[in-house]
Order: sequence, then structure tokens, then C-alpha cells
Amino acid sequence: MKSIIFFTFLFFTFLNLHGQSYLGRITKQVNFREGAGTEYPVISSLKFGTQIFIVSLETENDFYNIIDIATNKEGFIHKSFVKVGQEIKKNEEGMFTANGESEKYDPEIEIYNNTKKTLTLKLNSETYSFYPQEKKTIITSPGNCDYRASAPNVIPSIGNEYMRNNQRYSWQFYIVTERR
Repeated sequence: MKSIIFFTFLFFTFLNLHGQSYLGRITKQVNFREGAGTEYPVISSLKFGTQIFIVSLETENDFYNIIDIATNKEGFIHKSFVKVGQEIKKNEEGMFTANGESEKYDPEIEIYNNTKKTLTLKLNSETYSFYPQEKKTIITSPGNCDYRASAPNVIPSIGNEYMRNNQRYSWQFYIVTERR
């Protein structure tokens, strides 16, 4: 029985470590690629010290899936050129506001990009783009929804929220700045 409990602990520790996102820095000028390998096209070259968002410590062919924070482009960098930094906490408070029932079975989310930047919103495996001041309604599947909101020069916001069927939601994207 003890070995089952220990295995379960290790398994969930592994999942939490690899499913978590981090900030990082580039340690040497490197090609930023569309896929996890040198055979993929180069998006750009990232300079030493460039700040990145590491989607997960899980690698594919020893490449991290990352976002270049300055440009908000997503791609891949070999892990040997990345210094992992601060862990990014998932939003546990919820991002979407319930606004009543919907006649549609699938949840409807009205999203408003209340900034001067282009917003990228990833809901589970679907990616959406919003121009500044743009409003759209998205239909998603009920159940747990992983989300990531990002924009150029903004550290992405990540989290998970349960979306109920026959429910309308809204969300307004805005940028919070902190002085340190």
C-alpha cells in the first residue's frame, strides 16, 4: 500500500511540475522556431537575455514551447538555451463572469479586448485573436477550460475554469501594471 501512495505522490508531483508555466531568459542568441526541431522554419532570432514565457517544462525533442513576451509569438527553443526563472501562478479566482442562462447548450463567452494591444486567447486547444477594442462571442464546450491570455510586452495570464452548459459568460481583457 505504501508503494502505491508513493507512486501516486510522484505521479502528481510530475504532472504539477510539467503542467506549470514559468518565466525564463534566453542564455545565448538562438533561433526561435515554428516547431520542436531544427528542421522547422525559423520565426526569428532571439538575443541573449530575451524574456520568455515557458508554457510547460515538458519538452518535445528537448525543445520548450515558449512565447516571446516582446512579440507575443509562440514557438519553440531548445532547452539548452533557456534559463528557467519564476513560476507563473495559475489564476484560481476565475476569469469569466457568469451572466445568466443561454438557450444554447454550449457555454457562450462574450470577450472584450479593452486595450490598445492585440490579444491572443487560448481556450483549451483553440486560439483566438482580438484586435484592440474588439468584442467577440465565442462558443466553447462545457467542462474544464484551460485558458491563456497574452499580448505583446505583457506576461501571460493562465488558469482553469469550469464552464457550465446553458450558461452565458463575459470577460474583459485589460492590463494591470505593477511598480516595483
